[in-house]
Amino acid sequence: MNHIKGYAVIDDEMRIDGLHVIEVRHAPALVLPTHTHDTAKLGVLLAGGGSERAGVELESHTPLALFTRRPYRPHETQYHAQGARLLFVQMDPDDRRARAAIDPPRLDPATALQLGGHLVRAFGELRSRRSRLVRDAAHMILHTLNEMRRPRPPAWLDEARELLVANMVRPPTLRELGRVVGAHPVHLAQSFRAHWGITTRHYLRAHRVFRALEFIDRGVGLAEAAAAVGFADQSHMTRAIRLERGAPPGALRRQSPT
Repeated sequence: MNHIKGYAVIDDEMRIDGLHVIEVRHAPALVLPTHTHDTAKLGVLLAGGGSERAGVELESHTPLALFTRRPYRPHETQYHAQGARLLFVQMDPDDRRARAAIDPPRLDPATALQLGGHLVRAFGELRSRRSRLVRDAAHMILHTLNEMRRPRPPAWLDEARELLVANMVRPPTLRELGRVVGAHPVHLAQSFRAHWGITTRHYLRAHRVFRALEFIDRGVGLAEAAAAVGFADQSHMTRAIRLERGAPPGALRRQSPT
């Protein structure tokens, strides 16, 4: 087993056709501050859980569903109470195939599960067949992603998302938010969910949990952390963290990179 920069353990890896395929493990409740990667990546969560934040973008990985990581993109990561085991396909950003991760399309849940499952099944094959099957699976996925449309959200929807994060302590109602960005609140709510696959309420809760755990990680008291991010009280925050991370805040002790 090999360690990556002290914060991950490589359980398996292979290099084929310019692709570096690795299976890695991260410790429970590991918190990684802002960092970047110099490779483009396809990823699949095999077990456990992890959440990433890059500005207003926030993603919690779904088991066996494909996700992408853009190179040189600053982001923070928090692994959930169980830790995480992941499968990655890494490629040089200059590789023409890497556009799938550099300019990723938004995947609906069914497609993400289909593509992720295809890669996982190939990686789980007998070693005598695995290299060929993983190569073929990765090429098929990259081709599929590169052929998909990449719709962009309208500017007003991006503005609404930014306003929610900027005002998470006292967030505007949908009616107030719609008035600011010039959209009917029902249309705003429907468009938000259609484009990002999450409701405004759950999006706000996920950001509050991410920020609260950063405060707790720095030694801030639970009640103070709850107030700082807009939870009604400590109990409200504890329930939200348990839903998002699978354990109450007291069980999520920081495990720093060494």
